[in-house]
Amino acid sequence: MGFLGILVQVTWVAVMLSELAAAAIAFPIAKPHCPDKCGDVEIPYPFGLTNGCSIDRNFLVNCTNSFGPTQPIILGGLTATHFSLEGQANVLAYMAKDCYKQGVLDPDLSIWTSVYLNSGPNFTVSSTQNKFVVVGCDTYAYLNTQQDKGNFSTGCVSVCENTWYIVNGSCSGVGCCQVDIPNGMNYVTLESLSFSNHAKVGAFNPCGYAFISQQTKFNFSIDSLQSLQHQKEMPLVLDWAIGTETCKDVVNKSSYTCGGNSTCIDSDNGSGYRCKCMEGYQGNPYLHLGCQDINECENSNHCKLPGQKCINGLGNFTCSCIKGYHLDVSAGICVTNQSSRLVTLLVGKYTYYILP
Repeated sequence: MGFLGILVQVTWVAVMLSELAAAAIAFPIAKPHCPDKCGDVEIPYPFGLTNGCSIDRNFLVNCTNSFGPTQPIILGGLTATHFSLEGQANVLAYMAKDCYKQGVLDPDLSIWTSVYLNSGPNFTVSSTQNKFVVVGCDTYAYLNTQQDKGNFSTGCVSVCENTWYIVNGSCSGVGCCQVDIPNGMNYVTLESLSFSNHAKVGAFNPCGYAFISQQTKFNFSIDSLQSLQHQKEMPLVLDWAIGTETCKDVVNKSSYTCGGNSTCIDSDNGSGYRCKCMEGYQGNPYLHLGCQDINECENSNHCKLPGQKCINGLGNFTCSCIKGYHLDVSAGICVTNQSSRLVTLLVGKYTYYILP
């Protein structure tokens, strides 16, 4: 074997080893030497469990077992269940409820007739993944918010004398009503109130309830009129973003946090920006080298036509013809080398292939 052949083989082996090593490397989610898990919840940067591991104090996570199982707490009191690098945090938030016994407010169950959520400048209640929900047959409730340009309130009313017209699985307005969440809310107050202290409906509905809930997590039924009195929290989704500036304003500043092979995206719910790995890369875009090349050739849907092979590149891939095939430019496919020397002869309904 000549020197050139040996060189080609060595190069091919080096490329293969490099690709195997890249595939074996797990994408890091936290800063170097920083813990990346609290209980069963992964904690990706810009969040962090200790000083220096989060981008700032607003993203600092308190990992504690003071309330039972080890769990992450953010924003001073919200239990987090999941953090998404796409700009969402799933949390549990208190519901507002007013409960009565024989027309008198029950203080043991009505601890929070009014609750508030102050998520700070970097977090907003997701307007696309949540609903403001009110449950009860003698209930009206408000969602109040404070904004820079003025305060406003929204809410809904649910009144029913019995459960006859209640439809399980449907928050249709009878026993349960809901409204959309306005955009940009980061300070929210919920109030649950009653017209007649549930005096006429207490036998099947002793309480009224008001809460923000992730749309896919709450399924209303007749049982909800009573069972919710024993529940304190509901799952909701917060949107988060970095800082208060747009991409245009921050991209050339030292405070810009998007790493290599990533792009900047303006927040669509409030101020600030988010980072996203460029196409062909995967990982944590908030880390310096967090976005790593994806081996697209591991996807069986790529380059699957006859005669093709997949060649991975940085951020992309190409489909090449294997030995014995060449590219038919007009058709855009790989065809056998022999086929280019065939002469096709049509005689009647028969087709003859003649080698020159």
